Amino acid sequence: MSAYLRKRLLSFFIVLAGVSILSFLLITFSNTDPAEVIARRNYSGATEEMIEQVRIEMGLDKPMAKRYFDWLGGLFSGDMGISLYSFRPIREDFAAYFPTTLALTGLSLIWIVVISLPVGLLCARFKDGIFDHLTRGFTLLGICLPTFWLGFLLLIAFAVRLPIFSVVPAPGLKGLLLPSFTLAVPVICAFIRLFRSSLLGELNRDYVVYARARGLSPRRILLHHVMRNALPPIIILFCQYLGYMIAGGAVVEKVFSLSGIGSYLISSVLAADSNAVATCIVIIASVFVISNLVGDIASRLLCPWMVRETNV
Repeated sequence: MSAYLRKRLLSFFIVLAGVSILSFLLITFSNTDPAEVIARRNYSGATEEMIEQVRIEMGLDKPMAKRYFDWLGGLFSGDMGISLYSFRPIREDFAAYFPTTLALTGLSLIWIVVISLPVGLLCARFKDGIFDHLTRGFTLLGICLPTFWLGFLLLIAFAVRLPIFSVVPAPGLKGLLLPSFTLAVPVICAFIRLFRSSLLGELNRDYVVYARARGLSPRRILLHHVMRNALPPIIILFCQYLGYMIAGGAVVEKVFSLSGIGSYLISSVLAADSNAVATCIVIIASVFVISNLVGDIASRLLCPWMVRETNV
């Protein structure tokens, strides 16, 4: 396990180093000159001398390698630079927008666990029944539905036709129910299909035949033996989708008018704010890589014998 952790941590730092380099190159070779944007916004009729002065103050006149390590050191120290979209420190923008994204993602994860695990178990327990066929049809439809279209449908249904919710998000938990469910639906559908397939694969293994020969009930076999062995791929996918939902929540946040990191990222892209975009990319990539690492470790701790079988 220690050798595996060392290998994964090494790959973790390599990936983050690559992402940071690509993000810095995005800043460097962007068509937008940060010095020009700031100078023209702060001074009416900014001259080339004013722009050059701002460029010197921002350190854009330094060699590329020096600027990269200064920018990387700023990320580690919390100094993420100035946003060209809000003209505030990016650190302050993240402090303002990130809690909404965390709440949205956390509530979506609750939807995923509460719905996908019981439905997947029922589909495996009553394989090829009416419930199983209907669920497979709905999950296929849910995977294919674009999240923005599903969001608009939910708004029309539950904010216009049935005014249970408001079009403008309400404060607190109520304002996050529809957006979180919209974000969770494609993941729920993918989870149900994968969990069902994993359970059915385990039900054909030898230990299940032995458990049936001992007289154990199908419910006990499914819940106490099969489910644990079927969880590792679900855990890995669950952690992979964590990074996806933070980045992919941008569309949902825009549809439901939420002020989160996703909408901040879209606004930064439209404003050609290379500083904020690069910082968002690094942070989202870090969350994605860390969640993948956590998922692999959790699946190995849950079923260490499956890892030994794979290595053999």
